[in-house]
Amino acid sequence: MDSNVYENKKINVGDKKKRKDPERLTGIVFIIPLMFFITVFTFFPAFYSFAISLFHYNPFFHSIYFVGASNYMDVIRDPAFIRALINVLIYTAVVVTVQTFLAFGYALLFNTASRISRIARAIVFIPAVVSPVSMSIIFIWVFSDTGLVNYFLSFFGIPPHNWLFSTTYAFPAIMAMNIFTTAPYFMIVYSAGLQSIPSEIMDAAKIDGLKSGIKRFRYIYFPLMRFSTILVVILGLTGAMQLFDQIYVITDGGPARATYVPLMYIYNRTFVYVGDIGLAAAASFVLFVIIMILTVTQRKVITDRR
Repeated sequence: MDSNVYENKKINVGDKKKRKDPERLTGIVFIIPLMFFITVFTFFPAFYSFAISLFHYNPFFHSIYFVGASNYMDVIRDPAFIRALINVLIYTAVVVTVQTFLAFGYALLFNTASRISRIARAIVFIPAVVSPVSMSIIFIWVFSDTGLVNYFLSFFGIPPHNWLFSTTYAFPAIMAMNIFTTAPYFMIVYSAGLQSIPSEIMDAAKIDGLKSGIKRFRYIYFPLMRFSTILVVILGLTGAMQLFDQIYVITDGGPARATYVPLMYIYNRTFVYVGDIGLAAAASFVLFVIIMILTVTQRKVITDRR
């Protein structure tokens, strides 16, 4: 009797393995195209760029020779790159902070199932779906001499000013544009997080006396939406550190490098100055390391904060 049971178990295990083999094979078949795509368009370019960063490489004059870490030292010592890095760090600190709080405010404001709330949420979300280049062209007019900003300021007797040609106001204008266009995108993340909070928790909070918005944020929203905040901050940080298209369209890094950022430095070293692609690749990896350090640090800070 026992031997029959044992034989039946062996047969059942064998049947399960036979059923799993086709499933495993199907999974492998489906994942091969994705792995091929990632390998060709992500891993290979990354390894190739790192290899190029160790060479002086100028394809326009067919000049290439090994320089080792010299490119990295040149990038770190270059005042133009240092200026670009300082600019983008200031930009990241301001934009990521403001857009995170604004996105959360949008989510709280439109966290209802009413038709008015849905329509308002859709209107607010429109800037997030407009291409950055199109939005940049619109904001060139908004901040021009005859633009929308100067039109409203004229009601207060303030004379017109060309904001984008000012070393003081050009970068804040671009910050305002990016906050305006990215906060609605992150609003969706927070909206999903708010809707996932059980109503029982909010009812219990009201009973316990957590009626003020600050206390609810401190003891309800922040702990339960910590991972939503991590996602928003990481996406905002990586996007801000890779700022390029708006700068390229609106100011081209000017005036007087007031809006110069690392990707403009990399672009100019590669195409504008007919320079060293190896140096540009080294700058790319320096920027990658900085983004990685900032991402890991902010995630640890948000996760460990209780």
